[in-house]
Amino acid sequence: MNRLEDLKGKRCKVAVLGVNQHGLDAALSISKRYLVQITDKNIKPDALVEEFLMSRGIPQDSVRNKYSNISIVKSTADLRSAGVYYLNGLSTSLVDWTEIKTMAAQVGSALKPGDWVIFGEDIEPDLAEVVLLDILEIKSGLSLGQGFELAFSPKSLRYRNFANLGNEMKMSHNLIINQVEEILDQKHKDKFTSNQINYLDEEKELSRIHSKIKELWVPMLNEMDSTTFNDFVEQTNKGFLNVYSHLRFSNEIKVNYYRFFKIAKKYGLKHSVAKLSQNSGWSTAV
Repeated sequence: MNRLEDLKGKRCKVAVLGVNQHGLDAALSISKRYLVQITDKNIKPDALVEEFLMSRGIPQDSVRNKYSNISIVKSTADLRSAGVYYLNGLSTSLVDWTEIKTMAAQVGSALKPGDWVIFGEDIEPDLAEVVLLDILEIKSGLSLGQGFELAFSPKSLRYRNFANLGNEMKMSHNLIINQVEEILDQKHKDKFTSNQINYLDEEKELSRIHSKIKELWVPMLNEMDSTTFNDFVEQTNKGFLNVYSHLRFSNEIKVNYYRFFKIAKKYGLKHSVAKLSQNSGWSTAV
């Protein structure tokens, strides 16, 4: 199934979840070419889309003439009519992981085989790759790559050479819809998948953390048996990894744990210790 062709033939829609300013920009941009439906905890199902857009500063003439492709999600069944889910995840500019995870659960419940989920620029890639993916798979009963596909906003991944990004990485309306089209185009699929994420090495401030894990923690971990490793995990669950503030982009301890062992594996972590980590209840860590 090719959702881009489905969009062109108006056989499905793009659902934008979370309509803060970034989400609104995405909805307005995508609606220039395709059917869009929006949903947000601050939008009532019986609200009129014209009134909502005007309340966000869109002139009445523009609402009628430019953005007639936009509608409001009325029900779960309505949400399932989408084939592409642009998960922006926030109602305001305030980062609220609970709200993001709630919207991910809504998407998971609506996913069908062949659907795409695109995480907007307000979604931290680590949180998406470790936590939100779990939610999507559990709620949908599908698996990534064999039931649905997933991509990230190129802006959130800091793509330096993405074809449509200017030097200032300005998110123009045409740029957003061009991004979505390129993501959905099967020829460019691999460019955006989680397998291509390598955001750790792109951040120079992480070099100190890398060195500390390589020189201190990997040798210590490699000496651990199951008992001492379980003690380590217990300390981890109590917030041990919060000391590594550079490893943390969210308050999700699972993300911290994942990133810690992702780095440790690069620097010679023994397979036996990696296996202990995998069996510790954090199966996505290694």
